[in-house]
Amino acid sequence: MALKRLRLIQRRKALGYTQEELAGQLGCERTTIIRWERAETEPQPWLRPRIAQLLHLTAGELGDLLADVPGQRDGFTLVSSVPLGFSLSAAHTVRVAEGFSAHDIASRREALAGLAVMTGVALVQPVRQWAASLTLPAGSPPGTGADEVSELEQAVTLFRRWDASGAGGLRRKAVVGQLNAIAESLGESHPPQITRRLFQVTAELAQLAGWMAYDQGLFGIAQRYYLLALHMCREGMSPGLGAKVIGDMTQLSTALGNYEDSLTLVHTALYSLPRQASALVRCELLGLESRAYAQLGEREAAHAARSAETCVAVYDEAPAEPAPDWIHYMNQAEADCLAANAYIELALHATERSRWQGYAARAEVHSLRARQARGEGYVRSRVLDEIRLAKVRLGQREPAESAAVAINALQLAAETRSSLLVDWFLHFDHALTVRHRDVADVDDFHEQLREYLRKAAPARVGDL
Repeated sequence: MALKRLRLIQRRKALGYTQEELAGQLGCERTTIIRWERAETEPQPWLRPRIAQLLHLTAGELGDLLADVPGQRDGFTLVSSVPLGFSLSAAHTVRVAEGFSAHDIASRREALAGLAVMTGVALVQPVRQWAASLTLPAGSPPGTGADEVSELEQAVTLFRRWDASGAGGLRRKAVVGQLNAIAESLGESHPPQITRRLFQVTAELAQLAGWMAYDQGLFGIAQRYYLLALHMCREGMSPGLGAKVIGDMTQLSTALGNYEDSLTLVHTALYSLPRQASALVRCELLGLESRAYAQLGEREAAHAARSAETCVAVYDEAPAEPAPDWIHYMNQAEADCLAANAYIELALHATERSRWQGYAARAEVHSLRARQARGEGYVRSRVLDEIRLAKVRLGQREPAESAAVAINALQLAAETRSSLLVDWFLHFDHALTVRHRDVADVDDFHEQLREYLRKAAPARVGDL
């Protein structure tokens, strides 16, 4: 079903502009106007004041037209995009959450997989705008209140445990359905403290939906859910969760190879984090910062090592206090694996023997500690621990041992379906075979990976 911004089209025509004439006034192509009106893309933030001027609109009125993408299917009003501007009213934010989650529910996977991913200034500038627009809460949301809200908060906890068990991606639509229902209830009148808690719950669901979409390889929709979560964090006055969401966006950028974006995003998240925020959030962000530095090569090695060690130190020194459930996974194993990720990248990129040996030795310490500390039930994380250790052995220039550990990881992953795991295996296989194509154990792993992909992700076999 084709979606269109009908009111935006009507406004253009009412002022006598053809698509070509409006494009000429804006200095862009007619195809750009077409994509805006089809709700396939959105105008970049720096173009919006000029568009509003040409269409005789205020910034808020233009935002309303861009968010209004009507379409009826199964009783839902569909909205196919999430606005990049963070100056929406609370009511507008609720309409976007309800309409976008409805669009997700009604759409086939193929349509969702085709959503483009934003990069560079188009992504970074709105996130910086979010950080600058934050209103810090005077206190934490009340822990008691309506029983219905407490039940919703418990449901989000259950959804997170699904995800940790490796079943999350298969149940993403259930999370989106819950998000849609809460967004609908936000359109009703509630006491301020209940409204704030509902925004917080919706933010958590949007973050989880984004993570699950990322785990399924749906990067475009994952990014939009993260943006939606930031909108909700703004209304719920949840800066700590918002910073964590930007951390998730950092991981997505890293997976796409956009390392400069990763570094800018994580710096924005650290900047936005209030002093009283959970130390666990700061720990994770420092770990992500260390890997972003390491991905940029040896010129940033000192910064990468400093951030990695600070990440672990912040965890070790964190006060023993209850943490929000949305950061429940951040434990000793996670702190160590974040540090290990940075040192592995440094070891793989280093050419001088003493340097790669030193980096690999640090990576080994953190990887083995993470592996030992990992709790049961975190199936996907345990597989990642094994792949990480295989990368350590590769960094130590031990290809046969690296392949053996990776084969063990394949066996652990046999019953798990995760696009994230597939990506890790494929990236590792590429790094291993490029360096050690002539080693028999490497060939053995390569063939076993092919068999795994035939069962877990047939469409990815051609990526080998």
